[in-house]
Amino acid sequence: MLSPHRLRLLVELSRRGTIASVADGLGYTASTVSEQLQRLEREVGATLLERGPRSVRLTPAADALVRDAETILARLGAAEADARAVAGLERGAVTLAAFPSAGTMLVAAALARLRAARPGLALRAIDAEPAESLPMLRAGQVDVAVVYHYAYAEPSPAEGIVQRHLLDDPMLACVPSSHRAVRKGRVVLEDLRGEPFVAGRAGSACFDFARAACARHGFEPEVAFETDDIGFTCALVGAGLAVALMPDLLLRSAAAPIRALPTRPPIPPRRIYVAYRESAERLTSVRELVAALGAASGAGAGSSKAA
Repeated sequence: MLSPHRLRLLVELSRRGTIASVADGLGYTASTVSEQLQRLEREVGATLLERGPRSVRLTPAADALVRDAETILARLGAAEADARAVAGLERGAVTLAAFPSAGTMLVAAALARLRAARPGLALRAIDAEPAESLPMLRAGQVDVAVVYHYAYAEPSPAEGIVQRHLLDDPMLACVPSSHRAVRKGRVVLEDLRGEPFVAGRAGSACFDFARAACARHGFEPEVAFETDDIGFTCALVGAGLAVALMPDLLLRSAAAPIRALPTRPPIPPRRIYVAYRESAERLTSVRELVAALGAASGAGAGSSKAA
C-alpha cells in the first residue's frame, strides 16, 4: 500500500519545484525527502522523477499519481477532521468561522438560538474571511463557516465542501451627503466615472468586485483609498473624499451611518452561504448549527456541492 506521507512529499514537490524547498518547507533534510521519494518509486514500480545535476522533474507517471494523491489526501484529511468533530461533539463543542459583518448581524443571533436549544453545547467562533475560513474548514480546524461570493467572480474550488445559500446581501452605492445622486435617490454607476473610490485592499474580494462592477459599465474605477476597515471607509465617504460600493450587511455594522443608495441598473447582490464538509453532514452538531444559521437568516434555499 502506498504511504500517504510519501504521497504528500510528491504533491509538495509538484507545488514547490525542488527537493530543497520541500525539505525547507516541511522541516526535513533534503536527503530524507530524496530517500522517501525513492522508496515511493519502488512502491509504485515506476520512475517518478527525472533527476538532473541541480534539479528534478516529474515524469508523466508522477503527474498522474499527483492528481490521484491530491484527492486521496483530501479525503484522508476530511476523515481525520470528522473524527475530531465527533470527538468535539462528545465533549459538547462546535466551532464556527464567519466574516465580521456576518458575525454582527447573523451569527450572534444563530448562536443564541443554538444556545437556547442546546444549553450544554460549548460554542466557539472565529473571525475569518472566506479565503481563510474555507482552508480551516477543510483542515478540520472549524466545523462550519459562513462565507460569501461577490458577483462577477467565480467561486474558488472547494472539493468536498457543501455550501448552502443563506441570503442575498444587496449591493449599494455609498456617496457623500452632498452628492448629486442623493436628490435622485439612486446612483447610475456610469455617473461615478472619474470620482475617487474607496475599496478593500488590492487583491481583496471587495477590491476586485468594485473593478469588475465598474468595468461592466464601461470604466475603470479610480481607487484612491484601499482599506478593509468599515469605519475608515465610512469616514472617507462621509468626509466627501470618496464613493464606494458596499454590501448592505456590512453597512448595517458600521458605527456611523452614511448615505447608501440603490444603483440603476441594480448590481447583483453578494451571496452568503453556510459551508461545511460534505463528510460531516451526518454530525448532529453541524446539522444543528447549520439549521440555526438558516433560521436566523430566514433562508430556505437549497445547497450546492463545490466540485
